[in-house]
Amino acid sequence: RLGTLDGGRAEELRAAVAERKSIAVSGGTGAGKTTLLNALLPLVGDNERIVLIEELKELRPDRAHVVSLVARPPNVEGKGAIGLGTLVRAALRMRPDRIVVGEVRGPEALDALAAMSTGHEGSMITLHARSAADAIERMITLAMSSPAAPGEEMLRRRVVDALDFVVHLERGPGGRVVAEVSAP
Repeated sequence: RLGTLDGGRAEELRAAVAERKSIAVSGGTGAGKTTLLNALLPLVGDNERIVLIEELKELRPDRAHVVSLVARPPNVEGKGAIGLGTLVRAALRMRPDRIVVGEVRGPEALDALAAMSTGHEGSMITLHARSAADAIERMITLAMSSPAAPGEEMLRRRVVDALDFVVHLERGPGGRVVAEVSAP
């Protein structure tokens, strides 16, 4: 209705969610990544268990089987922090059908890749990037910031294996638009 994506792309994304394709939604600040993710989540089957992982609670799917995990900053003594990577690993023990990471921005990228590559098809993430191709490179760079990261070539293969689609959004004078939908 707002012109964010045309009918063909809307159908392509609906089918991708129904077929349990893993999706990365990329774009700059304010491009509509979270808004698009919020629009895709209601397309997930009612019988599927979704585990949401976020720094700030922004995703609000109207589904029966949703568990929301929110990161916690350290207290005034610098203790008690729970990061996104820890939450992604914890989510794996919660029998999720899909894992959704609200924004990948650090070493938790490696954990998200592992989750998407180990039987959690249909998982979704958002990340900041300038294009769909840049989203792939950024995911590799973020995963490399983990102390447990394998080499760059192995990470590149993991990203390509884990992601089925990259949906890139841009914000322009006419509003937010899906600029690219591509396979890695």
